[in-house]
Amino acid sequence: MEIWKQVKGYEDNYICSSKGQVKSIKRNKVLKQNKSPMYYSVDLCKNGEIKRHLIHRIIAMSFHENPQNKPQVNHINGNKLDNRSENLEWVTRSENQLHSIRIGLRHTRGENNSQSKLNSNTVLEIFNSNKTLSELALKYNVSKSTICDIKRGYSWTHITGMPNIKKYKNVNE
Repeated sequence: MEIWKQVKGYEDNYICSSKGQVKSIKRNKVLKQNKSPMYYSVDLCKNGEIKRHLIHRIIAMSFHENPQNKPQVNHINGNKLDNRSENLEWVTRSENQLHSIRIGLRHTRGENNSQSKLNSNTVLEIFNSNKTLSELALKYNVSKSTICDIKRGYSWTHITGMPNIKKYKNVNE
């Protein structure tokens, strides 16, 4: 069953549904949703000023309490276009990132990591090279510590075949 609630901050003008729709009260019409690369949004007007709002945030604010004041809205099933209230929850940035890794949306290893400057081929070149840390760091535009971590088997172990060695020793040892 679809439930409709007032849109927070726009109570006199718009309502939103548990199924992820936003409707103009005055025109009694469901608003057209704009699709950005990852999310749906709508343009809402208040006092003659038009602002674009992300649908998932509108739905979460209207249907979910946020007593811990968590800043982000997570799509539980991983589909960023599924804005049903049952698919949304308030989370911290860390919780959101961990969730995306857990369900397979984000990869933390190797070149699948969005922050990686290296790929499997360059890591093997680094690992097998006799050049100095400084020379390799300059050549591949990474820090000397990144080169050192690859050489010592602290990172990229799935490529180099090195056992994953603990980088930090226990203080009590």
